Amino acid sequence: MESCVEGHDNIYHGAVNIYDGRELLKVIDVWRCRRCGVMRVGLRGPDVLGSSEGMLPEIESGRHWVLLVCRASGEPCFEVLQLRDEDTFTHKCAEEEETFYYIRGKGLFYGVDGPPATGCMVYELSKIVRGYVDISKTPPEVVSLIR
Repeated sequence: MESCVEGHDNIYHGAVNIYDGRELLKVIDVWRCRRCGVMRVGLRGPDVLGSSEGMLPEIESGRHWVLLVCRASGEPCFEVLQLRDEDTFTHKCAEEEETFYYIRGKGLFYGVDGPPATGCMVYELSKIVRGYVDISKTPPEVVSLIR
């Protein structure tokens, strides 16, 4: 694809609505660059109308956007993260911090040689855009128009 040395030419690509049962919590808006295909992501709540208010930092080279849904502690929560394949990162579940090892296409693990994570799931945004996630269900209900 063409390089974006002079900046990206983003067009709106779609959204992922995040629900807790019937309550809309957030909308993840996704834009894609026409030249290089890189994704730009923003978050907005039901009370935010402007699409540029919740823009997340531009993605770092070699990373991709993921949605982490955590059900480890009673109340479900979620985060939008930039991760690389085989990345280690920390997520705060309720009052505890958990360290996870992420393998693209396989999910989360408790360390490099550890077992699969329980209670936390990860979804690549590029695969669930134009859809919704209901975090009240176990596992979360994920519906997308992307095939």
